[in-house]
Amino acid sequence: MPDGTQLSAFLNATDSSQNDVPNIAGLANVSIAAGKISPKVHSWVHVHPFVTSITYVTAGSLTIRMKEPHIDEYDVALSVGQAAIIEPGTLSQLRNDGDEEAQMLYIVSPSYVYEAEPRKPPIYDDAIMVAETWQGLREMNYEVQRGIDYAQLLKKREESIQRLTERN
Repeated sequence: MPDGTQLSAFLNATDSSQNDVPNIAGLANVSIAAGKISPKVHSWVHVHPFVTSITYVTAGSLTIRMKEPHIDEYDVALSVGQAAIIEPGTLSQLRNDGDEEAQMLYIVSPSYVYEAEPRKPPIYDDAIMVAETWQGLREMNYEVQRGIDYAQLLKKREESIQRLTERN
């Protein structure tokens, strides 16, 4: 990812990089990916409008800074064997302030949708990168409810799922 985080989907029928995953109806309900974040790296502040994500730490430690509508931002500190749930519409940022690499599993429901062609910008991505930092977010006066056209985004998501289904 451009922000220094690493992500590798390995069980996702709605990810264009996963052509070898069969399009089984049950896989529309969940996807799994592995992630790594180097020491002192923070992801961009982002939001998933339609999916719930569970972040489970398998190595190192991780802090997830979140902001839900009408609630101030807060931190959830995780170590190996711990997980956090990020609900749809919650702003979040993964933060590795430690001295060792953090490794995670991401379990997402419904299945995370990602459609791209090699060496081109994504056609559709369930994550919306909002700001590089929380300060940048504050300077934008960003509010999730006003910042996203949910109807238009849901239409794009459904069209992407259709194309990915036909491809597989």
